[in-house]
Amino acid sequence: MLKSCMLLLLSFLFIGKVFAVEFEVYQSTYKPLNMAFLIASKDGYAEQVQNLTRTITSDLNSSRSFQALDPLSYLVNAEDLASNIDYADWRIIGADILVVAALLKQEKGWQVTLQVHNPFSQKLLDKQVLTQHDEVIGRNFGHRIADYIYNQQTGLPSYFTSQIVFVHRKKDRSDLMMMSHDGEDMSAVGKGFTLLLSPDLSPDRSTIVLNTYVNKRPRLELFDIQSGQRQKLAQFKGLNSTPEFSPDGRFIAAAFSYTGNSEIHIYDLENKKWRQFTHNKGIDTTPTWSPDGKWIAFTSNRSGSPQIYRKSVEDGEVRRVSLEANYNTSPVWAPIGDRIAFVTKKDWEYAIATVHIDGTGLRYLATGQRIESPTWSPNGQMILYAAEELGRKHIYNVPIWGGEAKRMTPRNLDASDPTWLR
Repeated sequence: MLKSCMLLLLSFLFIGKVFAVEFEVYQSTYKPLNMAFLIASKDGYAEQVQNLTRTITSDLNSSRSFQALDPLSYLVNAEDLASNIDYADWRIIGADILVVAALLKQEKGWQVTLQVHNPFSQKLLDKQVLTQHDEVIGRNFGHRIADYIYNQQTGLPSYFTSQIVFVHRKKDRSDLMMMSHDGEDMSAVGKGFTLLLSPDLSPDRSTIVLNTYVNKRPRLELFDIQSGQRQKLAQFKGLNSTPEFSPDGRFIAAAFSYTGNSEIHIYDLENKKWRQFTHNKGIDTTPTWSPDGKWIAFTSNRSGSPQIYRKSVEDGEVRRVSLEANYNTSPVWAPIGDRIAFVTKKDWEYAIATVHIDGTGLRYLATGQRIESPTWSPNGQMILYAAEELGRKHIYNVPIWGGEAKRMTPRNLDASDPTWLR
């Protein structure tokens, strides 16, 4: 369901190709960096060292930008590196980078000193000290360390400390869930919704706007994460769907059909008023804001089939974005504004695709059954989406340069409508 279900209302590198049934799925020749990671503590703390190593290497592997080498291939151990590093030991096993860490127990909390080396240029690239004040080392400390390594090597912001909101359906009820970037640490932040759809988190991370049903009527609500309180935002006659916060958090765009057909409307949270944004005889739905808040992309059948358009918030200029296929829906703007991800379909085969905002550079990234709900990682390097398998929804991720799509949620959990927290 989610954004794509609304449209049932409308009957760095050389690129190679892997062929699907109808779509040519893009795959780059990009190779992840081989990383050797070692952490030691002169005071022991073997369990803490093991847990940190597991979290850090798992995070970096999951990004597809790194590949942690098997420690059994190492020629020396972490303790041996304290006084001397022989870069030849690491070039032999093909380590592109060597990360050496030292864990120290402090009076209140922990400290990790990190060194990042390039064995081939034979030099220290960077050194960093990270601390935490909690007595127990949790996964978040490992995520922070992985964030540092990722950023140091790629020059991009990382996302390992980020969270994902999604919908867990249980028979006729739905729970609003939150999990870490890797699908772990799941918890329910809201329970017992009726047909919960399209959650989106405010930029200040205090409020989720969502689509639910009350008294058998669809409505939009604001859900306070801390208190759990639900506040009605809109309950117009007909369709109330697909809300999304603007990047500055002041506005919410959504689709309503009370005017006679589905149109995009914008709500001003300061003056508490809705205004109609699109005016067209076609069906307009699934709005998404550009990162600068100057454009809204949306789905419309004004040309005869569901396609992606973008409209200027300031002057109302409209441009078509999707230029191929007869079914394109559920757009979501990349965090850096250069591309839009969306769902496309050919002869009942669904795919996740991205395209430049002028319609060029189309890439199909993954195919599957009833794909829906694409969402970008905060740094724009990964896309999540939901797809159906054996009658149950699951959440998958795929890198923007192509690669294997991987399931993130357990097979026994019905999970859909993911939103990666910005």
